[in-house]
Amino acid sequence: MPMDRAGAPVHPTRRRALGLGLAAAASLSLSACGIRFEDGTPGARPAARRPVQGEAFMVALWRHTEDLATRAAGAGGAATSLPARLAVLHRQQATVLRAELLRLGVPDSDLTRSNGSTGTATAAAASATGTTPAPTATSPTGRTTAAELAAAEAGDLGPTAISSLSRVLAGSVPLVGAVLAQRSAAATLLGRPATWPDEAWKGQSLAATFLTTTRAAIYAFEVVAAQSPSGAQHTLAMSTLSALRARAAAQEAMAGSSAGPPDLAHPLPFPVTTPAAARRLAVDVLERLRAAGARDLGTAGTDTAALGLLVRWLGETEVLASRWGVRLAPFPGLS
Repeated sequence: MPMDRAGAPVHPTRRRALGLGLAAAASLSLSACGIRFEDGTPGARPAARRPVQGEAFMVALWRHTEDLATRAAGAGGAATSLPARLAVLHRQQATVLRAELLRLGVPDSDLTRSNGSTGTATAAAASATGTTPAPTATSPTGRTTAAELAAAEAGDLGPTAISSLSRVLAGSVPLVGAVLAQRSAAATLLGRPATWPDEAWKGQSLAATFLTTTRAAIYAFEVVAAQSPSGAQHTLAMSTLSALRARAAAQEAMAGSSAGPPDLAHPLPFPVTTPAAARRLAVDVLERLRAAGARDLGTAGTDTAALGLLVRWLGETEVLASRWGVRLAPFPGLS
């Protein structure tokens, strides 16, 4: 006769025990992966992802870079024209900026979702940089004019952009700063030099370091000018010297007592006794100065005044180098 088990403790069957064990294992697995449901509610969404430091600004800059590539390509003209070359540079910038965002942990799905229409991209970039977006092309041919493209390039250089740059993760500052410097160079070469506010930078020792680099470039260009006795090359050498001397004067004022007297001479990479060698020296010096400027961006920390000046100087160096025949770079000093 079957025993009456009423009131006896309930023991789970083997099948039920196995089911409970699987459920516990699944719960442990989710916990180990960092997946938690809010308030224990089945099916609730995980907590929202915390944005990467400086993410909004970098995403807006990336989107506006894609917009600039479209605008520059819409200017028409030969493949060697400045807008056509800028279109290529901006496409390269957009590719690298997107890769950098992915490297920093921004999900691809977020970037794909945020990459809306051109108008949305421009408005977002304007919001991030604190500037007013340039109007779309209105020329009779329907193409982007040089003035419109210049305005769009300069539109990423507002004071808010430099402030945002200071909040970007340190490892990404040289890359993002180089993009802003290239914007400055592009606007200048298109006929609309960027307007920079007066900066009250107090980093005397850092300014003295930059001054040493500038003084070495000045000495080299004094040699270039001496070995370019006449003609267009002499004129270009003198105008480059003027720009570098103005930069050195500003750096001397910032360095204060940290600025020692200039050296009487600096070593040259090769003998310079002809106009051809002088031109080669000019290119070499400006490429080195450009690389130093990009490197210096990583030393400014979160000092917005220092970052603004370094972006400005790097953009100006890119312009000087371009006038000596150096090819424009998507990331001046880094590429």
